Amino acid sequence: MGLIAVPSARILWQHGNLTLFGGRPPESCQVLDMQQVEVTPIFSGGGEMGALMRTFDWAATPLDTPDHWPQSLRSALSICLGSRYPIGIYWGPELVLLYKDAWRPILGNKHRWALGHPAREVWPEVWDTIGPLFEHVLITGEATWSEDQLLPINRHGYTEECYFNYTFSPIRGQGGAVDGIFNAVIETTYRVIGERRTHLLHELADCTSTARTAEEACLLAAETLGQEPRDVPFCLLYLLKSEGGELHAQLAASAGLAVHVPAALALVACDDARDAHAPLLLARVA
Repeated sequence: MGLIAVPSARILWQHGNLTLFGGRPPESCQVLDMQQVEVTPIFSGGGEMGALMRTFDWAATPLDTPDHWPQSLRSALSICLGSRYPIGIYWGPELVLLYKDAWRPILGNKHRWALGHPAREVWPEVWDTIGPLFEHVLITGEATWSEDQLLPINRHGYTEECYFNYTFSPIRGQGGAVDGIFNAVIETTYRVIGERRTHLLHELADCTSTARTAEEACLLAAETLGQEPRDVPFCLLYLLKSEGGELHAQLAASAGLAVHVPAALALVACDDARDAHAPLLLARVA
């Protein structure tokens, strides 16, 4: 809840109105504790997350109930909920997480559960990367900036290759110490992976354009594809051969697999290659 703080003043409740005064109040007035006067809800607006925060059991978190929150946290959260930018806040010694709607996709299936949990519990899979960044901000008071940083997070039940532009910035309390961390972030996964794969396709086209034979083209293509295992874990390139009146696919080049593993068949009969139960299915490349 939002509160009005007025130094050296008291608040009166008289005839349904709030009045600020100094000194001794009239007997007809009731003096209210400023900590109990609710003026503007701290979670006003904020879309779905604002609504969730208004009904959330904060007493079960390290933050305690909102009436015990410092003004620095209230102000930071107000900025967070009021912004259209993806923003999260990590607060206190345990770096308890609060976040807004636009920040939710970063969490994936961790959404809702992550609210009110310490950062180390939310992100154990990348703590070796972001933990030192948090520590740097808390100790030095200096912000960090990471661009297209790989963070392999588990947000949908499996580890994903994810990239982000993000900053950790200090939120200072009344005494000047860093009490929390402001996290503005944009996910760049699709752009980073898309640019990398586009570059690989360009490299593939360039390298094979100099080939003089089909065999050489396969060797050059496999060598190029093998340089980017993140996108092509393995490849097997076959050329059609006719032997004894039968058409076979003969392995011409490979990458990412040992030559003699069962998957790397040296010769495949074309009839077998069209069989759905065959050990290796082949597709013709024009």
